[in-house]
Amino acid sequence: MIVTLDVFSGRPNPSWTLSEKEARTLTERFAGRALQAATAVEGVLGYRGFIVQVPGDDVAKKAALPDTFRFGGLVAGEFTAPEGLAASALHAEEAHDAASWLLSTARGDVEDPVLSYVTSVLKEPTRQRETQEAEAAAPDVSEDAQDKEAAAEAASAGAALAACVIVNTPYNPGFWNVPSVQPYNNCYNYAMNWRSNTFAQPGRISGHPNSVMQCANVGTAADWDGCKTFCSGRNKNVALVVWPGTDYHWYRKHSEGFWGHKPGGTAARNTDNSGRVIGGALTPQNCNRGPYTSFCGYRFSPEGMQVR
Repeated sequence: MIVTLDVFSGRPNPSWTLSEKEARTLTERFAGRALQAATAVEGVLGYRGFIVQVPGDDVAKKAALPDTFRFGGLVAGEFTAPEGLAASALHAEEAHDAASWLLSTARGDVEDPVLSYVTSVLKEPTRQRETQEAEAAAPDVSEDAQDKEAAAEAASAGAALAACVIVNTPYNPGFWNVPSVQPYNNCYNYAMNWRSNTFAQPGRISGHPNSVMQCANVGTAADWDGCKTFCSGRNKNVALVVWPGTDYHWYRKHSEGFWGHKPGGTAARNTDNSGRVIGGALTPQNCNRGPYTSFCGYRFSPEGMQVR
């Protein structure tokens, strides 16, 4: 059985294969229980649970398990019982124990900082959203502060400002939230508005890939692709944030005035981890971003820019 920890937005999620003993333990914990589809998830930044893939239909049938299911995190959608069974979902204590056990099977397949972060989330007695909201509540930003932020964006454009034309597009999540597209495109695809179906990475299309998850490094890789800190020609407004040393995330501003984003392979959305629309006083700089604590700045993505 293959387990994927759904936790990143830009990078591919870490996965590992359970041993035969671990697979038997998983089967004992989950067999015959009502479980959620892999796509039933609320696309917050940070920990979103586990996705379990059963290798063969004979194994799935024997264990009374779906071939793929989601467990843990904030979920959206109904629990589904195995065909022909009136099964119940795990209660809270069972769910907590099962998630902690599943994380322990990752061994060396998940980086230590990520393990520590997920462990801390699992230890919280309240819902993930409530925890993150308390840790990252957005401050009250006045109109004057917004004007200063806009002025800072304009200043970053430098001498090329006169040639700058902003062409932010309307919010269109349906373009991204379909089964043939959603799992294969990430936050970078969404922010640059280029559906490559390759889970695009900054610097890959330009031959300058990056593996260091810090603002300067991710930003430089995006520079090579064409996403700059200054505006020249027709551009979209985008913003970059980083989970220091671990992952990155991008936002794109829409013509309606709010910001949209796509956390990893989950659905595109225009709300932060607290469920608030990212617009007006709430921006990528001060919204609830979960573990993505470094705000790297606003950038400009040229119209028609491609990523891979």
